[in-house]
Amino acid sequence: MERIGTVIVRGGVRLRASPARESCYKIVTDQLEVAHFEDGTLDSRREQLHSAVNSEIQSLEIAAQSIVDFPDVPWDLRMDLARQCWDEVRHARLFDRQLIGLNGRKGEFPILNQEWGVVCMFDSMPARLAVQNWLFEGLSLDVLRESVGAWTGWGDEETAQIMEGVMVDEIRHAAFGKEWLRKLGAESPSAVLKAAAAMSQLKAMNVALTPPEHKMEHVIPVNTEDRRHAGLPI
Repeated sequence: MERIGTVIVRGGVRLRASPARESCYKIVTDQLEVAHFEDGTLDSRREQLHSAVNSEIQSLEIAAQSIVDFPDVPWDLRMDLARQCWDEVRHARLFDRQLIGLNGRKGEFPILNQEWGVVCMFDSMPARLAVQNWLFEGLSLDVLRESVGAWTGWGDEETAQIMEGVMVDEIRHAAFGKEWLRKLGAESPSAVLKAAAAMSQLKAMNVALTPPEHKMEHVIPVNTEDRRHAGLPI
């Protein structure tokens, strides 16, 4: 990995350098370096919550950075992103509370900030809306739906209910991403081209950033119901 100012190069892919974290955190650059435990164990549940806290913080940082990077986008879009920032803060605090309830602590496990690194390299608002709100927030609906069932099965109904609530917010984040892509595209056809180019570039980045030894052992079911609520393709 090579660092050039605020950009790092990994696997031939240029990524935004990791955002600042407290010294207690170990930041890793490869999915294989993230802690893995047998599902349902106490360590596994703590690691999942620890990762969820950092994921929500990344989503907050991406939305906030987009407000800073694109000051000339419509005011209502900036307000939607600002509301998303508040949602992500609330999610992070909820997951952190559950982590502490399991005697966990911040910095207990390595964290990966790849989502930030990827999304914040795109230099247009349509591209970031397509990748972050359309794709990544949509994928989070799949993950959260499966997680609700898992935490319920582990007898932790409180955490399952929190994830249900978070999912409602994520539906809205994905939905406003789609709405704004439509509005921006209607105003300027180039916005559609920028969004499409970003999705295509993302596929190439994903291939380059996924190590050959990393095999998909579990396929997360598509959350068709909540994707439909968000107006996302199924």
